[in-house]
Amino acid sequence: MIMPIASETKSTMIANQLEEMILSKKYKAGENLPSQHTLAQQFSASSRSVREAFKNLEAKGLIEVTQGKKAIVKSNNLDQFVESLSMSMISKQAPDKKLLTDLMQVRTTIEVSATRELSRDPSRMLIVRSLDRSCTKMEQMLPSLESGKDIEAINRFKQIDFEFHAALIKSNDNVILSSIYENLAPQLYAALDRLPESFNEQRKKVNEYRYLVEALENGQTDLAVALTLVNLTNIKDKFEQLKL
Repeated sequence: MIMPIASETKSTMIANQLEEMILSKKYKAGENLPSQHTLAQQFSASSRSVREAFKNLEAKGLIEVTQGKKAIVKSNNLDQFVESLSMSMISKQAPDKKLLTDLMQVRTTIEVSATRELSRDPSRMLIVRSLDRSCTKMEQMLPSLESGKDIEAINRFKQIDFEFHAALIKSNDNVILSSIYENLAPQLYAALDRLPESFNEQRKKVNEYRYLVEALENGQTDLAVALTLVNLTNIKDKFEQLKL
């Protein structure tokens, strides 16, 4: 069942939910999506919001929209979009904010997908233990971060934070996406490194990571996906306010 969406940027939230359904193959390549009118009712949104969501999905190569017909699912992966994004970023010496925002959206999609699959993988404990070790290291560093003056500790904390997300992404088991992401990640992380983060935010993040590790360990897919999405959405919101 599609949950009604509240307030802000409904088109983006509709696009995110439909994207998740397409990538998880609830709607397979070659199949039609429900009509815009039906989706507007299911999401408690306007037809305009659904049309904007469709534009987002079409730009990523996931659907094809023809006037007067239902949208058709074109692909169940983001390979084409990521490759296009890769070429755009490589061709620019200094990637602009739009490209970095697109890359961040790709990271969110890959990481949420990876989290979902990892939580269902019977042999997940090796990766979960790696995530657990990263989480423990971050917990142990909190006393050094409280003053906000230990630059070495702050940088080390950020590095472990990046490694935590990288471990999740690599568990996605898509060699092409992971390879492309690894090539582009340094540019994204260079931008993310400029995001301000208070001690309370660092402590909250560590707690959320601990809950995520426990959810993965216990195979709680919905909780694990929700925690990952909340964390990445918070990062994205802070990034969009950053002046590059």
